[in-house]
Amino acid sequence: MSNEDQDDNEVNEDGPGINGDTASWLYVLGGIPMMIIFFVVLFGLVGSCDSQNMMFHG
Repeated sequence: MSNEDQDDNEVNEDGPGINGDTASWLYVLGGIPMMIIFFVVLFGLVGSCDSQNMMFHG
């Protein structure tokens, strides 16, 4: 086995590392809080409609 083949078969024991691109940071800093706010508002509206016994005919 040559040295090149041996280098290709080595495993990175440190893991994949951190992906520091802009889209990743925007998702973490903006997307996750927005999803939390969305679900809080959604379940708040559902709870308020349920407490008023509103029924939507479909």
